[in-house]
Amino acid sequence: MMKTHTKLALILSLSSVTLLCACSSSSMYEPSGNPLLDLRNPELLERDRVAAAQAAWVEVEQGIRDRERTRYAMKNLAWSGGTDTELRLVIIDLLMSDRSTEGDADSRAMARLLLPTERDQEAVRVIAYHAVESGWDELIPSFVRSLSRPIPGVPDQDRAEFEAIQRLSGDFPIERVVFDVFLNPTQETATQQENAVLRSGDRTRDQAWGLLGRLDQSGEMRDQFISSVDIADERIDTQSRELIEDLRLARDELGVLPDTSMEVAWLGSLRHHEDARNRAQNEQWWAETRSAVRSLQDFQRQDLRLRNLEPIRWVHQNQPGWLNLDREGVFGLLNSRLRGRTVHKRKPGRGEEPRLERLGDWIDRMSWGDLLTVLVVDQSLESEQVQKQLFTQRALDKKDDSTEYGGVIESGSQFDWRAVLFRPRQRDRISDERFVASDDMFRFSDRSLAHYHFHANERNNARHAGPSIQDLRNALASQRTGVVLTSLSSDELNADVYFGNGVVVDLGVIDSRSH
Repeated sequence: MMKTHTKLALILSLSSVTLLCACSSSSMYEPSGNPLLDLRNPELLERDRVAAAQAAWVEVEQGIRDRERTRYAMKNLAWSGGTDTELRLVIIDLLMSDRSTEGDADSRAMARLLLPTERDQEAVRVIAYHAVESGWDELIPSFVRSLSRPIPGVPDQDRAEFEAIQRLSGDFPIERVVFDVFLNPTQETATQQENAVLRSGDRTRDQAWGLLGRLDQSGEMRDQFISSVDIADERIDTQSRELIEDLRLARDELGVLPDTSMEVAWLGSLRHHEDARNRAQNEQWWAETRSAVRSLQDFQRQDLRLRNLEPIRWVHQNQPGWLNLDREGVFGLLNSRLRGRTVHKRKPGRGEEPRLERLGDWIDRMSWGDLLTVLVVDQSLESEQVQKQLFTQRALDKKDDSTEYGGVIESGSQFDWRAVLFRPRQRDRISDERFVASDDMFRFSDRSLAHYHFHANERNNARHAGPSIQDLRNALASQRTGVVLTSLSSDELNADVYFGNGVVVDLGVIDSRSH
């Protein structure tokens, strides 16, 4: 099945250099002759532990060694992050090759739990091989979750999960298979505890939609799928039925269709926020936004995203003349505002291309909605209140070396803007060069204009001006508008707005002395 997997011999050859290194080293420990004891002995050479695993499994197959006890010992090593890669691959292959009734059931359960978080693509290949060989079609949702995690530089169709899904589904169009998983995410073989504690059904549904967004970038197939669903079908659970209704409303009333799982969650919060007051505000926002979107011309609706809706709503109420501008008109207005501003480009990291941060660099990549969004973000950053709040928050960030600070820009009535700070929780304080947005921040920001964070760990952070690679990845997943504010001096902040598609526009310098 797999082009790069011909059972155990090839798996071992894939890491031949590492194995040779292990074999060439010396160890004062010698195998005891008890395969299970040697397998669990981390002091032995890896070649000896691999040989012990194979010998132990031969004894299991011959009925000499207890199957359940041996599987238990091997599974502990397979789940351990400390097990050497080659040994772990051998163990997973042996376990998945077990065709006994109890072994087969145990392997299916193990694969179902392992796939959604497995990072080693060779381990995924091993599981995919055995799943297809044995016809484990109930693992399709787990392969969907695994495939939903993109691997930079590796096309989806070249991955083991992709081929496994196709083979296990009888070569149905993969988009249709993934949508079916989205509609019916709860795996029949998953225990109630898995679904309740691990939220496997919710996670599968979210990740299936995110994968579908990647497979169907035009949105045409998703549009057809959600239109074809019979809401009255009793096979569809309540949550899926509610989500289909939300997707239809977003498409029909607001002209948007989420691409990622985080966008779907954003839409769900807009429609069904847990807080009654926030839910009422969202309902009012939805009505105002629907009215604004209806006033748009067809070309303005092209490629609209959830992130564009608050700017459109705000413009409709406060700067309606901007809605009369075509794409070139919005670009011209924004370009005239940015002309003459000082740009501080982020210094590229090793292997990175030089940064493009001027508006003209991105004109071919920006929709009318994104151009308008940058224009409104620039308008918000001119607010004296916002600027004072940002400099106060920057000072707090500089005093705290455990994390970066960030928050949400939101609009009130007319030109009343504010920057709302959300200090990261203790568990999210990774380093002074990383901001992790809390769940509270996401729940608060249904109607926000943008998410922002600071780069302020040094006196002058000019070489870090602009979003990092991780910032861009976060924006790709969340599909929120991002703003990074870089400390240049005690009186200056550089502002960059960015989107998940890689667009970065430098808005220039905010000077506190101008107040």
